[in-house]
Amino acid sequence: MATIEASLVSAVRQRMGLSQRALAEAAGVSRQAVSAIESGRMQPSVGIALDLARALGVTVEALFGAPPAPQATPSRVASATIGGRVVTHRLQGADHLAIEPAETAGATAFVAGCDFAAGLLARHATLRSREVRALWLPMTNRAALAALRRGQVHAALIHSKLFPKAGSDAGLVAYELATTEEGWLVSRGNPLRLCGATDLIRKKARLVNRPPGAGARTLLDEQLRRAGVDVRRVAGYRHSVPGQLDAGRAIAQGFADAAIGMAGVAPVFGLDFIPLCEERCSLVVRRSELGTPAGRMLLDALRGPGFRRDLQALRAYDVTRTGEEIA
Repeated sequence: MATIEASLVSAVRQRMGLSQRALAEAAGVSRQAVSAIESGRMQPSVGIALDLARALGVTVEALFGAPPAPQATPSRVASATIGGRVVTHRLQGADHLAIEPAETAGATAFVAGCDFAAGLLARHATLRSREVRALWLPMTNRAALAALRRGQVHAALIHSKLFPKAGSDAGLVAYELATTEEGWLVSRGNPLRLCGATDLIRKKARLVNRPPGAGARTLLDEQLRRAGVDVRRVAGYRHSVPGQLDAGRAIAQGFADAAIGMAGVAPVFGLDFIPLCEERCSLVVRRSELGTPAGRMLLDALRGPGFRRDLQALRAYDVTRTGEEIA
């Protein structure tokens, strides 16, 4: 369970001149919940923590976490040449900034995706090359594929639900990265004995969701629809976190009870995992970039023994066909 700095909620509320009732109304929670959180008697869910932070105009970390680390320079960005144009991204949050005509740019390759295997691939690619560095831009499946088609990234790591759309584009080529499992992430020991979507209602479990366009969100919606569960009855459905690791961290810190995620997230945070389906992870690359230093670097890393070894060490990926081109 996360350690609650109970005094921070009270201190920020009083500094703003708000009563407990006024804060409760602004956040959409009960006054009793505010009182219990301020006294440390109640562990807030992800949704309540977000609502309180939003009502007070501060971050969740400022209320319930450790003091935030010094922020990087807001203008910290990275640029790369893709298709003869300079593409610039912010390094924090990977928000796209601009595309401008240019002949040269920094020797950088952008890899987008929500699976942290993309970060591992970027690291191995950078270690193997003296000419180009690779950077992972965390995005949902849908956003990563859209960025790839718009020429804003060199490659995207996507899951099988979107692969047919990617494979039908003659301008893109896909390579097998690995197969893994997707399912329910729950607290260690599964104290609520969660087994499926209906248990979210029966056990009053707190969910942490992923944004629209994420593979986990699509799978969750499928599970809820098949079980006949109204999303409006699921605590936490409307509150999402950007990445796979964020969902796992929310459960490990006690802000939520369950999430849909990749099997590899469970061992990182000591969670239990209930498998639902097998997922194919594919690295989709712009065909026009295959002959560039960035494209060659990414494929060399994908097919290198070091990346395969480290991915297999996570014990959540089948690397039997890693690096093979997908017809």
